[in-house]
Amino acid sequence: MSIKRHTAYNLLGAGTPVLVSLATVPLYLHLIGDARYGVLAIVWLLLGYLGFFDLGLSLATTNHIARLNEASVEEREGVFWTALTLNGTLGVVGGLVLYGVASPLMTYVFTMPSDLRIEVLAALPFIAAAIPVATMTGVFSGALGARQRFGTMNIIQSTGTVIFQVAPLVAAYIYGPNLLMLIGVAVVARMITALPFLAAVKVALPLRHRPRFDKARVRELMRYGAWVTVTNLISPLLTAADRFIIAAVSGAAAVTYYNVPYNLAIRAAILPAALSSAIFPRLSMTGKDDAKMLTINALETVNVIMTPVIIVGIFLMRPFLELWVGIPFALQAAPVGAIILVGVWGNGLSFMPLIMLEGQGRPDLVAKLHAMELVPYAALLWFCLTLYGLPGAALAWTGQVFVDTLLLCLIAGVGFRFLLLSLLPSALLVSLACVVVTQTQNNMMFSLPWASILVFCSLFASYQSSAVVRQSLASMSQRFLYKTKIAGEE
Repeated sequence: MSIKRHTAYNLLGAGTPVLVSLATVPLYLHLIGDARYGVLAIVWLLLGYLGFFDLGLSLATTNHIARLNEASVEEREGVFWTALTLNGTLGVVGGLVLYGVASPLMTYVFTMPSDLRIEVLAALPFIAAAIPVATMTGVFSGALGARQRFGTMNIIQSTGTVIFQVAPLVAAYIYGPNLLMLIGVAVVARMITALPFLAAVKVALPLRHRPRFDKARVRELMRYGAWVTVTNLISPLLTAADRFIIAAVSGAAAVTYYNVPYNLAIRAAILPAALSSAIFPRLSMTGKDDAKMLTINALETVNVIMTPVIIVGIFLMRPFLELWVGIPFALQAAPVGAIILVGVWGNGLSFMPLIMLEGQGRPDLVAKLHAMELVPYAALLWFCLTLYGLPGAALAWTGQVFVDTLLLCLIAGVGFRFLLLSLLPSALLVSLACVVVTQTQNNMMFSLPWASILVFCSLFASYQSSAVVRQSLASMSQRFLYKTKIAGEE
């Protein structure tokens, strides 16, 4: 029950920024204009990239504190204060780097009116200060996740998101659309949010003694975080390589027909992401056999829930795009979206073996696998795009996702279960995607009864796949017990 509850908390926490953005973006555009909002978006983009200075220590904090669940308070405190000191220092370094590179970037790289450039350059101290605040807040979140305080963590994060987006809006309404004021208010809002995080950690960890920097923990935290950083650097390349290669081969206009359905389809991954965050502390504190069983259960859950969701998504991709952006756009984008949705289903399953490996202290295996996949994927993407256009690019991305998921499952020791789970649902999904890709505007019929039949079939297929896994596990357990009994009698 706690995993279900924690997953629900994570879903609410992930959905809040989306809802707040839907409400505030039109207001921002009205109050500060397109140009200022574009500059503001560039600033937040820079801050997001320089979150790289976290160096994986937030996840390392979660993993190490979770493993010390039964240890003394002093040991958990040692990990927390050491990680906080390291991340704070790295954040300061990142802030100094940003302070040094932002001025030439804003002057020579990004095109903007001179008055806006003056405003944003004046706000550089605030922008630089935001990086150590972000890296230290990551340690707070990691500690709360390790202690499975997901409700508290998501309440604070959601509240902080609302304040972060609404406070500058209020400032713009009262004082005018000056970027120095907007950025300063936003950064101060982030700093204010860090205080309840620290208070929550003080109770959850708990913090009872004076801060203590544990030199013995530095090496293991940094080694774990380094491999997570490698993954965090390569994964965006695996995700974004398709857009770059499409732009190089087919032009910028083609990117739009690919990016719009991709952004729609990838939203379906919110559920496995929320579930993986909820079970990561459990995977960190359990033994290998228990971690495998928990991973198999998570794979079954994602399979049963995601399959009908993806079926509905494939079925509705084209009519939704027709209503949203028009029939000509939908004719080109819908086949891309249908193929990508099949990949999103496989990607949702990949979350589980990935976090199992990271939870069991092997983020190096994940990083090495992703590094090995990068060049072959780029070559496959170029080949498929050249031969089959945008649907070919989507097919290459989906194929890479399935290979990545299978390899992760094999490394984690749950490859056989993944094959049993994926056989029927993936066949159904691929069949439906083929129908969507090959149909034309005139003979594509969408109806509620047909959609209901497809969803029922998907539920049945995913349930049957899960039942096969359970029967296989039961028979394996019986054979193991029988061999143990025979060995004992001998």
